[in-house]
Amino acid sequence: MQTFIANHLYKRSFISYLLLPLAMINFIIQKIRRQLPRKQFVSKAKIISIGNITSGGSGKTPTTIYLAKLLHANGKKIAVSHRGYKGKFEQNPTLISDENGIFDFAYEAGDEAYLLATKLTGIPVIAGRKRKDAILLLEQKYPEIEYIILDDSFQHLQVRHDYDFIVFNALGKIGNGFLLPAGILREPLSALKYANQIIYNGLGNIPDSLKKYNLPIARAKYKITSFQSATGEIIGIDKLQKSRCALISAIGIPESFEKTILENKIFFLKHFAFNDHYDFSNSKQLEKIAKENYEYLIITEKDWAKLQFIEHNLPLVIAHSEFEIENLKLDFV
Repeated sequence: MQTFIANHLYKRSFISYLLLPLAMINFIIQKIRRQLPRKQFVSKAKIISIGNITSGGSGKTPTTIYLAKLLHANGKKIAVSHRGYKGKFEQNPTLISDENGIFDFAYEAGDEAYLLATKLTGIPVIAGRKRKDAILLLEQKYPEIEYIILDDSFQHLQVRHDYDFIVFNALGKIGNGFLLPAGILREPLSALKYANQIIYNGLGNIPDSLKKYNLPIARAKYKITSFQSATGEIIGIDKLQKSRCALISAIGIPESFEKTILENKIFFLKHFAFNDHYDFSNSKQLEKIAKENYEYLIITEKDWAKLQFIEHNLPLVIAHSEFEIENLKLDFV
């Protein structure tokens, strides 16, 4: 598998410089967009945004899960809003779970939204990209709600945020430092002045380019809690270490999944890495993978949110994990 570090988005190359004029146009657009006067919708609840300024996976949804569980455990009345990317309710905000459980149609909301609903027991989750409508629906159904967490909402400026977390992945960092399409930045780093706290997902030194904004920085990492077969059987790490294994993923930064698996000393033979949010249902790729006769195919919880509803004969093993965050500041509570 070709590492993403060689990609022009992460390492400056002829292609990235060729695309730089378009990135400069994007830079100007994003700067103007932030400065334009606008009337923002103000919720009765405190709005906590979990976002990023880079494209691709950074750890927003795991951060949302961690924060939601933390607030819920402390007796706060909360709900979570997710865009429901590529799901049935993206254009029509819909509650997919409530304090009593997950609704039958929740799997249609998209992989990340469904993952939130399955992981956040007792916490209402709503899917839909129209955040104002989603908030209004939550306020109507739960008039005593105190906090609404918006997953992936830093660039959504129509709703006023009371607190903004920005998540960075230690593998991707800020890429080559250019904006899209020449780099991975969705907007200039200077947008960090609108944030309240940085979540740095992974090990290694934090770049000076992030430190200079004098924001509190919390460190985060994934920790595998168990490996489970599609039928619910717990698979021991020692068994996986001795078996012929491969990985399947459709996430933003597949290398982060590889790193987590290798930290458990499971040396896989191949990684079938698909594009983020890949639709496995219309793919013949699973049939090809099945013919390679691996004993176990290890997947993420996010990918299980889709693959569990697709007919196949793959020996899937779900890597269940927890997101651990150190030195998190809850200034808004």
